[in-house]
Amino acid sequence: MSNQRQIGLALQLFANENDGIFPPTTHSTGSFNRNQSWIFELAPYLRDVDEIRVCPADPTKRQQRILKTNSTSYVLNDLVFDTPPYNHLLMIPKPSETILLFILSENRAPSITRDHIHGDEWNSWAAALNDIEPDRHRAGQRAPDRSKGSANYLFADGHVENIAAATLKSRFAAGINPSAVPEH
Repeated sequence: MSNQRQIGLALQLFANENDGIFPPTTHSTGSFNRNQSWIFELAPYLRDVDEIRVCPADPTKRQQRILKTNSTSYVLNDLVFDTPPYNHLLMIPKPSETILLFILSENRAPSITRDHIHGDEWNSWAAALNDIEPDRHRAGQRAPDRSKGSANYLFADGHVENIAAATLKSRFAAGINPSAVPEH
């Protein structure tokens, strides 16, 4: 939660110095340059970007791979960061309900280009599992449907919330895409 809070503050500071615009993901920049990755764009606003960009709950080997590949444990919501007008700090209609940051799925190898989700493709729980790790905090082995445990999420108003995987899964069952930007 601490890492995500620090990232949230850095995102707000970055936007304040860039006319309200958040940093883009590699999806919209097409860049594979370390210095243009959103997490490194935030480096001036973070005490130690290498410490903050790695989730402490990641397995040790994964942490090492993240550091080696100049990537991050966290993925941005592309429906915000790559979608005007929502990529502007003040244009998000319901900041307390809009998720900005997720944890990268352990099924995906960390890389500089895996810095965002594919929210427009989240038409099911299974599709979301391709991008995120909703059961990061769990006791024992994963449940086959990944609905046991919970994960932390950063919201546009800066708060970080731990949400049970089963709760997130139930939103899909109700026809709600948790990555969508809630309207007025």
